[in-house]
Amino acid sequence: MAAKRYGLPDGKPVKLSEYHESRDELEGLPRTLAEKVPVTSTPNIFSYRSYVFAKNPALVQRYIKATKADVGGVGGHVVAADEVKSVIAKFVLENNWCGKEPMFTSLIVTHTGDDVAVTGIVAESVDMSLVDQLMWDALHEGARKAAELGLYGPGQDLVADAFTGNLRGTGPATVALPLPVRKDNASQTVLVSFADKTEPMAFNYYATGAYLLPRFNTGLVIAASKMKRGYLMEIVDLDTKAQAIEAGAHPRDQRALDGKMEELAKGLQEKVITLRAPEDLYDIEGLCRSSRFVIARIWSRGDKGERDQLGYVCSAERLHNIKTKKGFSYGGKDDPVLLAFAQGDWPAPGEMTSPWAACPMVAGDCRGSHNLHILPMPINSQTSYWSGPILSAITLSCNIHTGRIGAISDQFALGTPWDEVRRRASELAIQFRMAHGIRQPATLHEDELEYQEGWKERRTRLERQFELKPPLTFGGNGDGANGGKGGAKAGAGRRGGRPGEID
Repeated sequence: MAAKRYGLPDGKPVKLSEYHESRDELEGLPRTLAEKVPVTSTPNIFSYRSYVFAKNPALVQRYIKATKADVGGVGGHVVAADEVKSVIAKFVLENNWCGKEPMFTSLIVTHTGDDVAVTGIVAESVDMSLVDQLMWDALHEGARKAAELGLYGPGQDLVADAFTGNLRGTGPATVALPLPVRKDNASQTVLVSFADKTEPMAFNYYATGAYLLPRFNTGLVIAASKMKRGYLMEIVDLDTKAQAIEAGAHPRDQRALDGKMEELAKGLQEKVITLRAPEDLYDIEGLCRSSRFVIARIWSRGDKGERDQLGYVCSAERLHNIKTKKGFSYGGKDDPVLLAFAQGDWPAPGEMTSPWAACPMVAGDCRGSHNLHILPMPINSQTSYWSGPILSAITLSCNIHTGRIGAISDQFALGTPWDEVRRRASELAIQFRMAHGIRQPATLHEDELEYQEGWKERRTRLERQFELKPPLTFGGNGDGANGGKGGAKAGAGRRGGRPGEID
């Protein structure tokens, strides 16, 4: 672990009593319900008391930040252990201090499948690299606990050899979205979505649905907000391996590939195109049909169609773009995370999530090597049939003046129409798996297989057994089973020859 640049000056942990917890929100108040039926495992919200309940909060730029990683799963890649989540939460809360203020004024710790996520609000006065280092160290604490418990793949997503000042390019999925700065209305709704056993391209269903097509979002047609002007979409080319090949590196020359990929990814630069919605609809849909291109950021548009406010950002990154001691090697489907504003100039939560009702298929799933229908699941759910893939989405009511997450709503909760979507997606997934098995399209192309070393060995061994031969033909054209000799005449020499007719 690198030298700590965060925490209290005296080295002591921040006391947990310094935090208000949402689980105690009704303490001292009359209860309006005799009994509450739980429909989701709602996360506990930790909020730093002295800042969240300040009478005159400072009007400063704040960010909401989400970081997610697989540091070890129960029973394989199924679910995160509660003890691992608590160890990560404890490390973050006890070290949540930078200079004269907390790094996170409010935060939650959740899981989707076997991925643990920390989502919280950070002020502009906090050095984001310190937040990244805190998260890197906290996830390593979780990995150590996972190893102690004998969980599967402890520290799996902590791909980089060491923390170098930025979480991007190290393995965990991480994104930050600037909250608006305004005096009149402190409320901002933020949708946070986590995916497990799939790739960033899965989030294209949000972007090309709710932000582009009125059948998913009628606000694009009837709203009086900036939504009526459409949006600007930044699309990122994620496949630096394909870029390297296109730049001249031979696909089977690993050293040449690694060198070109390192050159292309220098300084964490991206290959990006900005397109307009809806004017460039065909171009957007054309690019986003493949796993290579992902809508990474969406901006609202001003009076003249210019870039206005950023309101959508996802972790558009591929694990095979991360260099380790072994070079650049494919490491997974990346299990992305998304932050997006909702309401006002942005789609409503129900509009944003509605494309998932179509039960689309995404890449990933068991061994990261298949296509299957995604399951929209409540937050803090496990994977199940064929290991997923699953998706969760929650909305946070955030006070942008105090930096507090006030309340949480689960967009895919039990007891909602999403139960029917889950049932239909499950039926389709079972039928699809049974129909295709190892074959494409159920199984991905060999270049996209996550666990492909066994296939590489098999493919190489079989390649040596192939032979070059002329095609098998008939009719005396010089080839065939008789070596091209006597093809037509051979039949004429048979006893009785060819019968003139058949009785």
